[in-house]
Amino acid sequence: PVSTQLPIAAGFAHAQSMKKTKNAVLCYLGDGGTSEGDFHEGMNFAGTFQAPVVYLCQNNQWAISVPRKRQTASRTIAQKGMAYGFPGIFVDGNDVLAVYKVTRDALEKAKNGGGPTFIEAFTFRRLMHTTADDPTRYRTPEEEKEWEEKDPLKRMRVYLENKGIWTQEWEEELKNKAKK
Repeated sequence: PVSTQLPIAAGFAHAQSMKKTKNAVLCYLGDGGTSEGDFHEGMNFAGTFQAPVVYLCQNNQWAISVPRKRQTASRTIAQKGMAYGFPGIFVDGNDVLAVYKVTRDALEKAKNGGGPTFIEAFTFRRLMHTTADDPTRYRTPEEEKEWEEKDPLKRMRVYLENKGIWTQEWEEELKNKAKK
C-alpha cells in the first residue's frame, strides 16, 4: 500500500480537533506516493477540515526507478499543498536541523488551530529501492558522487565537530558501547 495512511492521518487529526485536544498528527510518505489517489483524498480532507496534520514527504527523486519528473508536472512537490488550501514548505532533506525545525514549527501551528502543512524534504536515495532495483540503470556515477558529499550524517558530524561536541574520543566511546 502506498499513501493509504494519508486519509487515515487526516481523519484521526480531524477527530482530535473535534475532541478539542491540542494534538496533531505527523504523517510520512515518499515522493512516489504523491501520484496515488489516497494522497489527493487525504490532502483534500485535511485542507477542507483544516485538520491538525503535518504531511512530510521524503522526496528522494525516484519512485522506485521512475524519476520524479515522470511522476508529476509540478515544479516542486511542496507546492501541492496550495491546491488543498494549506502551506507547502520545501526544505533541504539532508539538513537534519532544518527538517527538525520546519517539522516542529508545523506541528506547533497545527496543535494551535493553524491547520495542516505539507513539507517536502528534498534528498537523494543513495542505494537501491529494493533488492529487485538496479539504480545503475537510471543514475550516473557522477550523480551518486555529487550526493555522497551531501550525506546528512556527514554534514551533522561536521556541524557537531565544529561546535566541539563530536570528538574522536566520543566516537570511540560510542562504538564501544554499541559493540557491547
